[in-house]
Amino acid sequence: MTHLFRSGNPTTLVWLILYALGIKILFLIHPLPMIADAHGGYVYSLLIKLLQDQLHWGNGHFQWIALLLLLILALQLNQLLIRYHLLPGKNYYPAMSFLLLSTFHPAWNQLSPPLLASCFLLPAITPMLHPDQQTIKRTQLFNAGLSLGIASLIAASFSMFLLLLWLMMLINRPFRMADWLLVCMGWLTPLYFYAVGSFLLNHFSWQIWKYPLNWSWDIRRMDQWTWVSLLVLSLIFVIGLGIVWHHMSGMTIQVRKSWILLLCTGMMAVAQMLWNGLSSMADWLPLVAVIAAFASNLWWYLPARRWVWTVNMLHLLLILLAWAIIYLPTHQPQIRFLPYNGHF
Repeated sequence: MTHLFRSGNPTTLVWLILYALGIKILFLIHPLPMIADAHGGYVYSLLIKLLQDQLHWGNGHFQWIALLLLLILALQLNQLLIRYHLLPGKNYYPAMSFLLLSTFHPAWNQLSPPLLASCFLLPAITPMLHPDQQTIKRTQLFNAGLSLGIASLIAASFSMFLLLLWLMMLINRPFRMADWLLVCMGWLTPLYFYAVGSFLLNHFSWQIWKYPLNWSWDIRRMDQWTWVSLLVLSLIFVIGLGIVWHHMSGMTIQVRKSWILLLCTGMMAVAQMLWNGLSSMADWLPLVAVIAAFASNLWWYLPARRWVWTVNMLHLLLILLAWAIIYLPTHQPQIRFLPYNGHF
């Protein structure tokens, strides 16, 4: 099955859409409610209120919107890796990997602030990975900050990724104060218009800008199936990282640098989760996207003639395991195999 996504032809996009509908079938049969995050921000809350009160949308509508956003995020990730040659050929393995790995937890398939904000995060970091930074115009730097500013309005914890943009600029571009100020101005622009708009509409409050750090990392809400999901994702990430390391000698310097920056993106995603105190599994979505980027190497490099059946069986096993993790906690809650008692 994985060979269907080895081509970069436009017709492969049709297979990807059918793959998304097939692998997310459990969520379409039993739609999940959207996540009303207390720290989602005014923009997200206003959007949800509009859809619920004015259009009378229910769980089914929100589930289809979540699936559409996941597909958009998968295509953004795929374009990022293929455009800058992080994978040697054109394919849809990054998109396939993200759709597969995001199935391993229900919260990654619900409409939530992190899901919506992640669709603005990837366009923000894409210009910073361009191999020839001299061709990146200052308008693109401003747009990168603007995209991240919109993401920060949707989910306040995404403000941490501004540090990631600065790190990418520090590594990939010669230092120019004007470039850094442009990124900051782009990031502040949505916040400025939001502040002015809320002031004119007479509902401005300084409380909306307060987002305290949550250092109470309570993992008791993470059940055994969540731990299984994280274990599977960790193993796939280690395998993908090992494959990247094995082929590092054949990569150009810029491609090596891009993989390292993607690894830094994963570290920043972990910091963003810790900022929220592990309060919601939806906050893991940016990290899932990074893991999917590394996992795409598994499907690209291994399907030689002697590995094709092994890779297809592994792919089928991952799909069945993801469905089991989604199905069993709801229909067979008595199954327990991983005792835990964690709070740190």
